[in-house]
Amino acid sequence: MIPMKEKVLLGIYEEFEKWAAEDVACKKGCAACCTQNVLMTAVEGDLIHRFIREQGKMEWLAARLQEKAATKRPEMTTNGFAASCFKGEDVEPGSYGSSEPCPFLENNCCAIYEVRPFSCRCFASTETCSPDVPAVIADSYLSASTAVMQIIEHLGQDEYWGNMLDVLLSLCDLPENRKYVQLLPASLSDQARAQIVKALPLPGFLLLEEEMKKVEPLLQAIFAHKVDDKSVEDILNNN
Repeated sequence: MIPMKEKVLLGIYEEFEKWAAEDVACKKGCAACCTQNVLMTAVEGDLIHRFIREQGKMEWLAARLQEKAATKRPEMTTNGFAASCFKGEDVEPGSYGSSEPCPFLENNCCAIYEVRPFSCRCFASTETCSPDVPAVIADSYLSASTAVMQIIEHLGQDEYWGNMLDVLLSLCDLPENRKYVQLLPASLSDQARAQIVKALPLPGFLLLEEEMKKVEPLLQAIFAHKVDDKSVEDILNNN
């Protein structure tokens, strides 16, 4: 049985993909943006681990996790950054991963594409990009992506938040993932846990009035999405 939080996460993915349906230059085999600089929540990590267990690929994942480049502990989460902005503090979100290729790439294609984190799902470009040519995307799309990241973090509040590979390694200690204990160096998970922080509740959206007009239909669709006869909004509010 899929836990409620993972069902909500899948619902959020579904509504964003419907809203974001547009012509982009991204296509299968384009992996210029697929680096190890990916941030996510424990909820997203649980979804990936579930997929790996169902596919019987735990040995494969353990090998890929050992290809992790150096990371550093985030100073703040997306919602932490938003909360600081609302307080009028001068802050920078920072970067906490590596530009090394993602270890989940196989022939320039994502081997966990079905359950890839939202940071990967929302990264797109209307023009062909490369390591030397940056992605091009509308400001409203970036604003919408940030708002959805905030909702996902709220969903996973008080749980792990950080670099994708650090979160996955930290979750290896859960009972359902105990097989990794024999597959990974003991120090690797300990090192990963030292690099993660806790997800925070939503303090409000970092949206200007004109941005809200464009993003509001997406937010309404997400909050109205039904999961087991309850709306995502009610679930997020513990109703």
